[in-house]
Amino acid sequence: MPIASFDAVLFDMDGTLIDTESAYLEEWVRAAALQGFEITQDLWHQMLGLPTVDCHRLVQDAFGASFKLDEFATEYRARLNEKLQSHVPVMPGVFDLLHDLKAKGMPLAVATSATRKSADAYLATAGLREFFSHIVTRDDVDQGKPHPEPFQKAAAALSVAPERCIALEDTEAGIRSAHHAGTIPIMIPSLKQPANEIAELCHLICNDMREVHVHLRSAL
Repeated sequence: MPIASFDAVLFDMDGTLIDTESAYLEEWVRAAALQGFEITQDLWHQMLGLPTVDCHRLVQDAFGASFKLDEFATEYRARLNEKLQSHVPVMPGVFDLLHDLKAKGMPLAVATSATRKSADAYLATAGLREFFSHIVTRDDVDQGKPHPEPFQKAAAALSVAPERCIALEDTEAGIRSAHHAGTIPIMIPSLKQPANEIAELCHLICNDMREVHVHLRSAL
């Protein structure tokens, strides 16, 4: 579906701007295995796009009282920090899109389920922080994705009506959030293709940011 016009672009972070979700998956699986538990593909798919506290709750519920959540979290966080502190991979096409949008004066913001500490660190390491005037994190909202509050706050921070904002997301939880916030959702699936009910909420579904760039360029 063609995009007629828009006044701002809102970006999810993990899996949309930066390729961190594969690192998260690897370390969560490894840390759970140390206790003899398996994070299945189905369980991981349930967690995609959710705030960490909700992911922890899902894991604890799945594994039961014998699972040591604090030990698990300490283990995977240490490995993730080591892995991502010096290099955060940027998704293909992101820099070209951001440079183009910035050159045209387009307001840009991030709406992420990550904490403020993680978001600031990852975006800075990836070289992306300078592109965004506002970053809405899990610490800035009462309710995280799939609730609409993250995208509502991001749009408000830019002083742009949600219906005039493109929202770029890679997860089902993120698309639900963007849709219910009243934005124009575009999905770039990373680790899971959307179910039909999610696909119906998307204005577009693109293979990568290069394809997104083509669609947005035509409306600029």
